[in-house]
Order: sequence, then C-alpha cells, then structure tokens
Amino acid sequence: MNQSSIYKLHQKYAPNEKVLEIGWTHSLIVRDISLQITKKLEKSYGFAIDKNLIEIGALVHDIGYYQYVKNKKNYVEHGENGYKILIKEEFLKKIARFALTHVGVGYKKNIPISLEEEIVCYADNFHSKGHPRFNVFEESTEEMIKIDPDFGVILKRFKDKFGIPDVSKLEEKYRKWHEEINEWVESVK
Repeated sequence: MNQSSIYKLHQKYAPNEKVLEIGWTHSLIVRDISLQITKKLEKSYGFAIDKNLIEIGALVHDIGYYQYVKNKKNYVEHGENGYKILIKEEFLKKIARFALTHVGVGYKKNIPISLEEEIVCYADNFHSKGHPRFNVFEESTEEMIKIDPDFGVILKRFKDKFGIPDVSKLEEKYRKWHEEINEWVESVK
C-alpha cells in the first residue's frame, strides 16, 4: 500500500474534485504533523514507532468524510463510516481503526489504543476541513469540550505526552491553497 493507491481510494469515495482536494490535502497535512510528532518522540526518547503505519493511518483516517459530505448526516459518525469503508475495502483492522478512533479523540469510546493511533488522532486536531485552516491547541480543546468535557482531558494528556507541533512551515506551504479553497467553500454555501 502506498500513497498513490490510497489517493485512488479517496478518488473512489469523493463526490467531486473539490471535496477530494479538501479531504486529500487535509490527510497530507495530518500525515506531516503526525510524522513531525513521531520524529520528536524518536529523537527525544528513542521510541520505535511504525512510521509506515502512521503514514497510512493519516492518509486513510478521514475516508468517511466523503460520505458525510454526500449525506450531511451526523458529522461525528464519519469515523465509524470510514472504518466500515476500510473494512469493506479489505484493509487490516489495525489500519481501519485510524478512521474509527480519530474523531473527537475517541468519540463513543472508540479510544485510540496504539501509540500510532494516538499520534494521528492528536495531529488531526491541528487542521480543519470545514473551513480549511490550521488550529491552535486552545481552540481545538475548546471545541472538543463542547462535544464532551472528557475530550478536553484527553487532548491535554496528549499535549503533555506529545507537545504542540510546530505547524508554521506547513502554514506557509498551504497559505495560498487555504485562501483559494476557502473562497470555493464560501461560494458553495
């Protein structure tokens, strides 16, 4: 499994090219944030982390997003829907779990159980798809607490464990894309 085959999966489920662009670009950003966290953990603590699993997990974590865009029903279920899609597509459960566990840092008790799941789950909080943008930790925590106060506790635990990633280079890299894609998002409202 590689980036090209995962992109084809995104193409299969995306309702149109712009939504594909949002979902895929978000996944690339989450992958890059996840790998940054991984590198820091390996350097600081000598952890052995499965970088290939992190990359695949980050690239597939939001595959259920496309179903939400089509149906506009209960956004938080896109994780469970993504899990079902990945199982149907014959992905291993340990990969499909990235879709299941990333929503709300473990919505409905679908808690990340591996270090790799935790990293991707945490990294996902630093970028949004609805109005594509980067998030700061405090904003993500406030949003998660609105859903469930326990999510704020989990995010703070992840912050203590992983630190706050430096997204400044990614912000610069994607600045123009964010401007252009947000114009499109506004135009289709």
